[in-house]
Amino acid sequence: MTLSLWFAVALLISGAVMALIFNGQAQRRELLLQRLALVSIKHNGDLVSSLNTEPASSLWQRLTVAPDIAMLLVKAGFHGSRAGAYFLVGKLSLMLISGLAWQWYVDFDLDKFVLAKTLVFAISGGLLAEHWLKWRANTVNYRIALALPDALDLMVICVESGLTLEAVFQRVGHEMAAVAPELSREWLITEAELRLLDSRLTALDNLAKRTDLVEVENMVIALSQAEKYGSKIAPTMRLIASDSRQYQYLRLEEKVGKIPAKMSLPVVLLIMLPVVVLIVAPTILVLLDSIGEL
Repeated sequence: MTLSLWFAVALLISGAVMALIFNGQAQRRELLLQRLALVSIKHNGDLVSSLNTEPASSLWQRLTVAPDIAMLLVKAGFHGSRAGAYFLVGKLSLMLISGLAWQWYVDFDLDKFVLAKTLVFAISGGLLAEHWLKWRANTVNYRIALALPDALDLMVICVESGLTLEAVFQRVGHEMAAVAPELSREWLITEAELRLLDSRLTALDNLAKRTDLVEVENMVIALSQAEKYGSKIAPTMRLIASDSRQYQYLRLEEKVGKIPAKMSLPVVLLIMLPVVVLIVAPTILVLLDSIGEL
């Protein structure tokens, strides 16, 4: 009975995961339309009626997450309108799997202490999902920061060749797709918002909020000033690219400087301690032999 119950639960969970995967593949084509619809709801109400969006009363729209989790989802690269619902379903599924795994380990004991431990394991599964999301957001942010100097150099070339701001983001986004897909995605989203929104400054501010990088904020400030006052963009962008590379070098030097401190504990445990044992062990053996003879 226990094995059959566990098999039924496993089939239920696997069926739910497969349904989410196939549904996500079917929705890939609509991701851009949904993104444009979300932008136009706030800034261009006439466009909403022309896009095929879901009704607000659907089940997926009712599944919402906290604002900080929603921001982490955006930073992690999940821009779809159902990203929060998918994350919530995945988190609840992980909590359920963690609790059932512990119950299976204890042969489905319903003692109150065992149930308390089951609840602890379920909560730990939810916390693990949130920590994974934070790790994913930090990883995407780091990859964007690594590719940003090259993207800025390409933007300088495009600006000096006379391209418009929308064309600059579009060209750089396509060129960086093979090298840095995370940066390419953000640049193409910004290009779409630049074409849709009434104000370019809003699209640039959205880029700065999504990436949360100092270099991107400096680039946004430079582009905003050029948009307001007509100042030249290329020299400022070239300076920002140089500063961004210098910042990367400083971060590498900081990591290299931390290596001796991080290696101190392994060196003490794996090298110094065995050496001390080899030096002291003969003396201790001689003392033990002399004590035994007495």
